[in-house]
Amino acid sequence: MFRQLRPFFVFATVLVLAALALEHINGRFWLNDFRVYYMAATNLREGLPIYGVVFGEDTGLYKYLPFPLYFFIPLTYLDFQTAATVHWLLMGAMLMACFAVMERALVRAVGPVPKPAFRAMLGLLCIAVLLVRELHLGNINLGLLFLVLFGVERHLSGKPWAAGISLGIAWLIKPYLLLMIVPLVVRRSWKTLGAALAAMLAGLLLPMMQEGPAHWWEMLKEWGWAVARHNLTIESPDRLGAIITKLFSTAPSTTLDLALIALAGAVLAAATWYGMRHEVEGNVAADRAMELWTACAIVPNLVITDQQHFMFTLPLVLYILARLFERNDRLVLVLFLLALIPYATRSSDLWGSALEDTFTGHGVLGSGNLFLVSVAWVAHIRYLRVKP
Repeated sequence: MFRQLRPFFVFATVLVLAALALEHINGRFWLNDFRVYYMAATNLREGLPIYGVVFGEDTGLYKYLPFPLYFFIPLTYLDFQTAATVHWLLMGAMLMACFAVMERALVRAVGPVPKPAFRAMLGLLCIAVLLVRELHLGNINLGLLFLVLFGVERHLSGKPWAAGISLGIAWLIKPYLLLMIVPLVVRRSWKTLGAALAAMLAGLLLPMMQEGPAHWWEMLKEWGWAVARHNLTIESPDRLGAIITKLFSTAPSTTLDLALIALAGAVLAAATWYGMRHEVEGNVAADRAMELWTACAIVPNLVITDQQHFMFTLPLVLYILARLFERNDRLVLVLFLLALIPYATRSSDLWGSALEDTFTGHGVLGSGNLFLVSVAWVAHIRYLRVKP
């Protein structure tokens, strides 16, 4: 697999290093999200508060559980610029690992597909706008995406413990990914779920051993308040609830957001149940993968989050490309290209600031993401349910 993807690794390495150089040349090597992790981890190491403290910008509040900070503590022994460079390079490595693991998952789901390196390059270009923002901010979504993709690949390989541990760590860091539990429950994947629960409990309790029960419990309460404050202080026009309220000129509603999350869970459960009842021999792995990848991809449409989280649709992008390289399907190709216009191009560098602001206000990226998810299912149904 490494040999087949070697041209892609070279391509991705050049892009990551070129982007790093441009950040320095343009004086934009800020990595404000990483600064939050770095400073919060420093405070954790020194026994200082990690919640309710502004790290860097006005919105630079740490809003995750204490557990992820332990991964950043080694970097706190370096100065910020050096640590930020190491983080950038690590995220570049995570990017390439995502594509390598995804290619293995595709082989398990649909069989060998031609030109893996070229397909990976196309897939990278599809998320380039989102990736540039992710690297510029210094967030950890590439690491989360790797954990999800590795978990799904191990699940398809019949390795429930490795799958569960990987998924459990991802779910603990960003709990909104728990939507992925739905297809696993419907398919009664108890070993994977059990391993995930064990990993989550271990990660949740780990800080208690270091900080003591009383301080650990206080940090959990502060984390809850931090999440609540975060949801009140940022706008997320690409989530489905915001798109609907914008369309009908109504006030934002938490009730509507919760109802849409429940509806998404119900639709996922129904789709999984239907797939189980109508499975075609040889298609089971593809069905299971699509259910989990879809659950991951639609999360940014359901919660208050940032633009770069829509990278979670990468597995569906690569799945569509794999199907197109397997068989020439003009309908899927046209739909795919149409979906990429709103999904892959929302950038002021491409459209200008005024038009990009208009797109942002109307939730164009979120709508494009839902369109892209739909195209993936069209490709899935046409290739797996209908005989060519």
